[in-house]
Amino acid sequence: MIEIQRLAALALQTVWDGRNVDRALQEARLQSAGELSDHQRSAIQDATYGVLRYRTELELVLSPLFQKRPPPPLLHTLLLLATYQLLHTRLAPHAVVTHAVDTAVLIAGGEAVRGFVNGVLRSLIRQKESLIDQAHVTTAGRFSHPQWWINQLQQDYPEQWSSFLEQAQQPPPMILRVNRRFNSVTQYQECLTEQGMATERVGEEGLRLLSPVAVNRLPGFDRGLVSVQDASAQLAVSLLGLHAGQRVLDACAAPGGKTAHMMERVAKLDLLALDKEPERVKRMGADMKRLGLAVKVECADAGDVSQWFDGRLFDRILLDAPCSGSGVVRRHPDIKWLRAERDIYRMAEQQKRLLDGLWPLLKRGGRLLYVTCSIFKEENRQVIDHFMQRVDNAKGLDVSEIYSRVPVTPHQPNWNDGQVCPDENHDGFYYAALQKI
Repeated sequence: MIEIQRLAALALQTVWDGRNVDRALQEARLQSAGELSDHQRSAIQDATYGVLRYRTELELVLSPLFQKRPPPPLLHTLLLLATYQLLHTRLAPHAVVTHAVDTAVLIAGGEAVRGFVNGVLRSLIRQKESLIDQAHVTTAGRFSHPQWWINQLQQDYPEQWSSFLEQAQQPPPMILRVNRRFNSVTQYQECLTEQGMATERVGEEGLRLLSPVAVNRLPGFDRGLVSVQDASAQLAVSLLGLHAGQRVLDACAAPGGKTAHMMERVAKLDLLALDKEPERVKRMGADMKRLGLAVKVECADAGDVSQWFDGRLFDRILLDAPCSGSGVVRRHPDIKWLRAERDIYRMAEQQKRLLDGLWPLLKRGGRLLYVTCSIFKEENRQVIDHFMQRVDNAKGLDVSEIYSRVPVTPHQPNWNDGQVCPDENHDGFYYAALQKI
């Protein structure tokens, strides 16, 4: 456990310095004293994500136990990690404390550190209930989100804000997208059942694994029979209204889940996928190869039309716009600590720029589908309202009405004016469908 605590603390410290958690974990693993087992890798990630998920609560629980002032940053992070293990895991408390003490000596040194960490954590164990109650007095402590984030949700969703935050604190579901070019959803579900993997239907091509597994355990994953994609993201294809022969633009395509889903659903599309990040385009190409899909992918800024547009208009445009990611924070809990309130305005301005640049490329009668994985109205409804006020040839379509034409399947999305409200099966996505008139 010492190496797990040490490397998780290093990863968290990197996140506090402004790096995303995936990069932070990669860098931390490189500092391992030896080859890490699969169990250790998983445990490091679980511990890191746990602290990110409960950070405010953990800080409020710990702070009364510092008699003078908080310890140095890395030692403080280690204590947050040990506190998470004591409050939210089934690890034996004495083992957590003993190993945290040894880890503290390893990263900070000195007998004073040994006594300090031991004293703080044993006091925590004795006072745990009262410290938790005290931490939960505030909404920030109860939901472990920045206060500005909570304030924004209270303003945007006066009746639903607490349920949004509660969902953000849950482990994310593992949702599969079955490739119906190869087998039906029912057939693949039966195959998983034979492998001892219990599932539930979610949407048209979706299956929720009741117990998540590594993707290499999924039958036929390497042959493109199935992909991992949240149920909310799978809604895009049905909302686009695709038909064979259409010219389609996927404007901000990476990592490529929606691109692949379009081609799986309607094989004969003239589809162009763009993304401005070369590394993401490269990874997207590898996934298309796994799925056996021939997709034209270009590295370009969709908003800089002169860089890539060949003059041929599109029947459909999917604008999966860069956003705060506030709707997928349960999958990426570092988001809530890496984002600042001012970032939401910056994202909204970028979204408006993309809408303005792409709208002229849509044929008359064509449809543009605007998508974000955000729950903030400033990035969603307000962006669309701003656009509709400035153009006279756009008609807003009711996405919930469009989706109502889809055959009824279990676990339907809960719509709120284009917003897919997060629940146990759906991340928080926003959709707006605009028709050119």
